[in-house]
Amino acid sequence: MLLIYAYFLVYILGTSVKNLSLVYYCNYVLGSYNDGVTQTLISVIGGVPMGIGIFAVWPLAKKFGKRNLTLAGFLLYALGSAVCWMFPTHMVWVLAGQFIKNIGGLPCSYVFMAMFADVLDHMEWKSRFRCDGIAMSIYNIISVAMVGVCTGIFNGLLAKTGNMAPEIVNGVTVAVEQTAAVKSAITFGFVGLEVFTGVILVILLLFLNVEKVIDKEQAEIRTRREGK
Repeated sequence: MLLIYAYFLVYILGTSVKNLSLVYYCNYVLGSYNDGVTQTLISVIGGVPMGIGIFAVWPLAKKFGKRNLTLAGFLLYALGSAVCWMFPTHMVWVLAGQFIKNIGGLPCSYVFMAMFADVLDHMEWKSRFRCDGIAMSIYNIISVAMVGVCTGIFNGLLAKTGNMAPEIVNGVTVAVEQTAAVKSAITFGFVGLEVFTGVILVILLLFLNVEKVIDKEQAEIRTRREGK
């Protein structure tokens, strides 16, 4: 249970900071301010793999296991982020890296709750009672609280590196040229941090072995219920 919560917390950390960084990255690093193209391309590349995943993830999960498929996915996730981080201003490389990364993120998107359910079954097998209520409460606390924490982290990075807000000139909003330090902070938030969170998630998943014994444990749970 502690492993699955640590996994979820690390994933939310990377994802939330990335989402907060998206507009800044498109405006000041990869594209130009409100160009109307850069963010659209990034979003489309992020959405296409999700459609592929509907058909591909579950057959692969049944063959290789939910944990194993998710672990392999996060290797791609970290690799794709690394490609973007190496070429943060090159549109083609960034889009290629984003595609690799989003393919790698598919297993997590589709099978996380199934892995979480396996952990809940394991807890019932071990303790002889269900803890779904408090488990989901903690899950929701992490979901909500980390958004605020990550907003503070990202805003702190911008403030520390000297981010400048756009200016209004003759009634028109005009972007200010950001320093190299600000651009580096934005780039780290959007593509750099998830290199590290991807690797950490792989390590955490190596220890999440509940799937190896869950069939046996679920059978024992059914036997107990039938015995009652």
